[in-house]
Amino acid sequence: MTRADWPGDDPSAGPDDILYWLWLARALGPASLYAGCVLDRFGDARSAWEARETDAFHEAVGENAALRACQPENAPDTYRSFTRMCMEKGVHILPYDDPDYPLAFSRISDMPLVLYCTGDPRWLNEPAAVGMVGTRKPTEYGLRAAEDIGRGLARAGAVIVSGLADGLDSAGHRAAVGENCPTIAVMGVPIDRTYPAANRELRRAIERRGCVISEYPPESEPVGAVGFLQRNRLIAALSGALVVVEAKEKSGTMSTVGHAERYGKPVFAVPGSIFSPASAGTNALLRDGRAKAVCTAADLFGTLGLQAARPAPVPRETPRPLSENERLVLSCLGAKAQGVEELGVKSGLPTAALLGVLMKLELAGRVSCLPGKRYILRGGSAS
Repeated sequence: MTRADWPGDDPSAGPDDILYWLWLARALGPASLYAGCVLDRFGDARSAWEARETDAFHEAVGENAALRACQPENAPDTYRSFTRMCMEKGVHILPYDDPDYPLAFSRISDMPLVLYCTGDPRWLNEPAAVGMVGTRKPTEYGLRAAEDIGRGLARAGAVIVSGLADGLDSAGHRAAVGENCPTIAVMGVPIDRTYPAANRELRRAIERRGCVISEYPPESEPVGAVGFLQRNRLIAALSGALVVVEAKEKSGTMSTVGHAERYGKPVFAVPGSIFSPASAGTNALLRDGRAKAVCTAADLFGTLGLQAARPAPVPRETPRPLSENERLVLSCLGAKAQGVEELGVKSGLPTAALLGVLMKLELAGRVSCLPGKRYILRGGSAS
């Protein structure tokens, strides 16, 4: 959002669309299980606002959210000064219909209706995103594994996604930063805070070459441990695959694994010593068949559609924004192959236009074309 995108100061002109999204996000609250339902029912925030006093709205959002939606202090016009404050802080507001909003989040029922971002949000729709997570108290072995695998993935073109926490989250980010490659930090605290505070310099480095996101607005109160647990679903959703470096059997890291499994994302785990409590969770994932072993970055190249990098990789250019038709077609694609006719019905695009969009997406590495002109998201199953 640039200065020109600020909602106007004249309330008589009516609220801009972004103000309706802020209203709806506040009414539902973070990680609302009703988010997908209200979008299915009304399509967008402005339509939901116009229907806020109807039975259909109450059914779609639940009684508590319906009450918050009708509070005088929570109306679209009340967010005009908030948008200016975000701009002054250098915070991008990304509502659900923003071109840079992650398409990956539109595929989960409890998606954030508004995201807050510092850095460059265009990285949020890159296809080869890989989550790297693990314990906050890693061993030297875990740190070395995260650095080696992370650097190899970054050099090959992957965008590393993690949570900016102490330990292995930070190690994954540092591996990408060390290669001058993009990385995405997903926070469980308000976007204008850094937790832990010791990671402020790392955050600045991430923002120079990637971005930091949160579903919690600036100048809001911390939500405690639940914020980090809610954050974990976004790491899993944004990632094409999840790598667990070290984790205890009962930990927040394992909740991220649960989300990845729920979303159908492949999970990889670094094997560890059977005598190390820090590897008890990863070894259990391997033992139970919930994860595949990863020992080098190359073990993930096939899943992510990557190739080994040259010894001195060229720094990646910032991706261009997706066009409206590209976003439309990507939203229709999934992990299972679909033919042109099926995609034409879903997208509503004429065949010629659809084929043109698919060609652009294939050249950009976002989709794969299988025999018989069947298309899947890059790294998806051919079933």
